[in-house]
Parts: sequence; structure tokens; C-alpha cells
Amino acid sequence: MTELTFLGTGNFLAEGRYWNSFVMDGTVLVEPAPTVLPHLRRCAIPVADISVVVISHFHPDHTYGWPFFLLAATEQADGRPLTIVGPPDTEEFLAGMAALSGISNVLRHARARLDLRIVDVTGEWQQAGTVRFRAVRVDHAPHLDCFGYLFERGERLIGYTGDLRPCPGLDELAEQADVLVVECNSKHPEAGSPPVHMHEAAIGALAARHPDTTLVLTHMGGDVDGADLDGVILPGDFDRLVV
Repeated sequence: MTELTFLGTGNFLAEGRYWNSFVMDGTVLVEPAPTVLPHLRRCAIPVADISVVVISHFHPDHTYGWPFFLLAATEQADGRPLTIVGPPDTEEFLAGMAALSGISNVLRHARARLDLRIVDVTGEWQQAGTVRFRAVRVDHAPHLDCFGYLFERGERLIGYTGDLRPCPGLDELAEQADVLVVECNSKHPEAGSPPVHMHEAAIGALAARHPDTTLVLTHMGGDVDGADLDGVILPGDFDRLVV
């Protein structure tokens, strides 16, 4: 079984919820959201226990906690390995964020005190520390590489969609995962623009297409209540879920 600790379950506007982020089995951080550091502390997960950090795409609600997390990890460093997984050019993106934050030397200090490794996804099965994973390209923001993930956890696959709209990658993830953590940005479809997120009706349709996959919602707007979604799990911020 896999334990998922939700550091936040909200969408980018965080209406009534904190930004989406979770930890698998106390060691794998999925999305270094802006509030990641205080929420790790609130959930009693030591920064030093995190060995892998996974990023789905470079939007700020998924990444702006990175400088704070890395500073804390570096302060507690003892040469331990820390692997960052993300889209192509993750190293350049994170270095740019550190420079923008006025701490451009943090990566140099981190490399001196940590066994810091950065892994760009390829779409094939890959290894990051003790974690075997595969990234699946999904459709979300134009001109931005966006990925969902499949993680091997024992004999089961835990999936995570990142942000996306209905697309072939979504069904690939749902087909293969035993449990899929999937975004549901709103109760109703987006109005006035091409969709870039999921909504409750799209979740219902996904559940109907993949009845054997357990769906767990995240990246939720304040209006998402799941009233019409039988069997779909809606965790709250700081909930621990064993799947």
C-alpha cells in the first residue's frame, strides 16, 4: 500500500484550499508548491526525508516553493542524494527561479552539500533514486511541456495527471494506474475559452471509461464538491490517504 499525504489540494487560485502538492510514503514530493516548506513541517515530514521531487510543469503554483525547499534541504545536508524530476530544461528553469529570487548561488551550495541530481523526463521508464517512474505527455497550456506520471509502488501503479484537459495522455494514465490522482479545477466547464483543465463532468466521464481505477481529486476549486461523483475520493488539505 502507498500513503499519500496531501500538503494542499487546491487549484491555482487556492479558493478555500492550499496549492496542490502531495508526498508519497514520506519520501517523494510531488509538486514543490509555494507552501510546501511550512506544510511539510505541519505534516511532520522532515525535509531530510525527501529524496525525490517531481514537477509536472513550470507554472508557479507547482514550482514556487522550490527555492525555500532547496534552502532547507541544503541546511540539513550531509551528502545525501536528492533527485529532481521534471520536464526538459528543468535545471535551467530552477536555476532561473533561484536567480530571480536573489539566491543564485543556492544551487552551487546545494551541489557542494547534497548529491543533487536533475532528471529530465523521456517518456520511457526511468529511475530517480529509489523511484521507478514513467512520464506521460498531457495537454494543458500551449507552448509548455506538461506531463503526468506513473509511479511503481510495489506491485501497483500510482498515477498523477498534473494539470490537463481531457486528452489521450489522461486515458493512458487512467488505463494503467491502479490509483490516479487527477486534477479537477472546477465543478463546471470553463466558459469563453478552450479548456485547459478538468471539471466534474469530465471526471465522471473518466470514471465511467475506467471503472477499475480509483480516482483521487486534487487541484480543486472551491466549487468542487463531488456530489455526483460516486466512488471518487476528495481529500482535504493535510489528509493522509492509504491506497
